[in-house]
Amino acid sequence: MEFVIEKKKIDKWLDDLKKDFKVIDIRGKALPAKQYFLPPKQKTFVFNKKTKKLSCPEYKKEFLVFGLGLADLEAMTQLDEIMEKPYSDFFYWQKRNKSLIIGLVDESIEVAPGGDVILEKITDQQYRALILTDKGKAIIKDEFFDKKDKPSIKNYPQPDNPFKRMLLDSELLAEAVKWSLNHKIWDKLGEQCLGCGICTYVCPLCHCFSIEDQVSLDNKECSRCRQWDACTLPEFSKVAGGHNFHKTIKQRYYNWFYHKFVRAYHEYGKSQCVACGRCRENCPAGIKISEVLKEIVDDYKKHLSAI
Repeated sequence: MEFVIEKKKIDKWLDDLKKDFKVIDIRGKALPAKQYFLPPKQKTFVFNKKTKKLSCPEYKKEFLVFGLGLADLEAMTQLDEIMEKPYSDFFYWQKRNKSLIIGLVDESIEVAPGGDVILEKITDQQYRALILTDKGKAIIKDEFFDKKDKPSIKNYPQPDNPFKRMLLDSELLAEAVKWSLNHKIWDKLGEQCLGCGICTYVCPLCHCFSIEDQVSLDNKECSRCRQWDACTLPEFSKVAGGHNFHKTIKQRYYNWFYHKFVRAYHEYGKSQCVACGRCRENCPAGIKISEVLKEIVDDYKKHLSAI
């Protein structure tokens, strides 16, 4: 039995869900869904000077994030794993456990990458619901979805993406990036990159943060906040005494690649990139991560063949 919804009913369904959830529609948004689970700035606890007590913000109302494509669904599945091991992130899961993830995909799906429900396009005007969790099943209502034994299904092939195919060989990428430490491409990127951090902020998988204590203007409260940080920024690797382990943009940019393609592979068995394209679209210097990796991999293969 399939649950099918007409395209014109999707917004009405979302309006109905607002009775029980805060509905966040990310269709067309530049930033990924991670911002709702790892906010740009978040209070972890507040100390009240008068009562001398600590309080931790609570998130009581469930919310729903709608409109994730295939890349973002895969990213959320990976982010869940990152935030669970080796150490569980309390503040992430405080929000994540209150949420539902609904995908909206205009291509035919071979393997569901994650989420609670995925709306998969089956005709120009219809989507079928792929129900992946009990929470997802609970929001499928007969008022909006028709039950069909054998709905008409058209094939909508996913666009060919050579970069996505490259990402499938995580082991090769890890070996190539590690080998490339002294490659000339990092000198070129060190001159081209502005060190602005945009690539990390828009990435659905970058999750580095810094900690800062903030005192209220009336001096009555102190909040410990964590906020987005980026390994491409000059202060990220600076330690007490003023020493900076990655002084140059060249060093910082290589470190970013090393984390995403080497360290991630050894820790989780996969690269921390889902080919969403946001870093390419938003980079003011026009750097394309796919082209960087292709050059590195091609040269690494030449190196291996020459041995």
